[in-house]
Amino acid sequence: TQVSAAPDAIALVYNTTHLTYQVLNQKANQLAHYLQQQGVSLETPVGVWAVRSPATIIAILAIIKAGGTYIPLDPHYPLERLEWMIADTHMAILISDPPEEAIPVAIKALVPTVELSAVTEQLSSLPTTQISGPVTVESLAYILYTSGSTGRPKGVCVPHQSVTRLVKSPNYVTLTPHDVLLQAAPLTFDASTFEIWGALLNGGKLVLLPTQAPSLEELGQAISHHQITTLWLTAGLFNLMVDEQLTSLTGVRQLLAGGDVLSISHLSKALKSLTNTRIINGYGPTEGTTFTCCHTVTEQDLDSSIPIGRPLQHTQIHVLDADLQPVPAGIPGELYIGGAGVARGYLN
Repeated sequence: TQVSAAPDAIALVYNTTHLTYQVLNQKANQLAHYLQQQGVSLETPVGVWAVRSPATIIAILAIIKAGGTYIPLDPHYPLERLEWMIADTHMAILISDPPEEAIPVAIKALVPTVELSAVTEQLSSLPTTQISGPVTVESLAYILYTSGSTGRPKGVCVPHQSVTRLVKSPNYVTLTPHDVLLQAAPLTFDASTFEIWGALLNGGKLVLLPTQAPSLEELGQAISHHQITTLWLTAGLFNLMVDEQLTSLTGVRQLLAGGDVLSISHLSKALKSLTNTRIINGYGPTEGTTFTCCHTVTEQDLDSSIPIGRPLQHTQIHVLDADLQPVPAGIPGELYIGGAGVARGYLN
């Protein structure tokens, strides 16, 4: 949570709200002090009602500063799934920012809820100083749940070192204080890890998409208006943006797409039009912290399927057979991932 950004540099943008790094840090510190008063300490599981807003980002920062582990809860999840996640994590507190997407009464009955608007006065009287806590690189930063498409959802436990490995001195993109990243992915999807920390841990600007479920036109307008330089899109959304909003991507310096096989025809169209944009195929499971391998797409790649590329920094990959022995080049095998990006494990 220590960033070498100018205090008056803009850290966060949401509609007409602009927060500097100094203000963002002070607000997060005050909430962190409050959370410690409520018993949050090392790896205490703290839920975040995952509505895209400055208060949500402040809550995430505060949880980490207090030593806790943040767990985003999507308001649109079925009630049964939310209840199960709260029980599975033994969630100590749930932070929300009403009135948007109010928390159901059934949820409030399961976990103590802190509504930030209700504790504004208490927070304003607390210190703005940094908390010196017991957090190490191996402490848990967050828990994200898998989709559950192959069975019951599993909580993936991601430590701090996995996040810093993703965005500090990366070898697959460049991230600088001059970069502007769009926070458009759901907080329950690990692409948000890249968006949030790619900006805030490099002194860049994080723009929160103001519409929770934007149209393609609204997404394109946000990208153009805020002059987004680094952008993540799912493979499906990439295809739609290339078809419907291609001109809005012309100012993007680095465009990462993935989550599925990329369309050759859409890549071809994008490469011809976005001559100043580096298009990157990003591959990786949640258990590998957003990206495991990346590949910058070129015209030569369009003759076949797009490679997943080479591993990120501090990451190792091996293609092994059933006996865990390396296979020769050109022979199918299973991909094994090692290094700092690998999560600690599954919860429980």
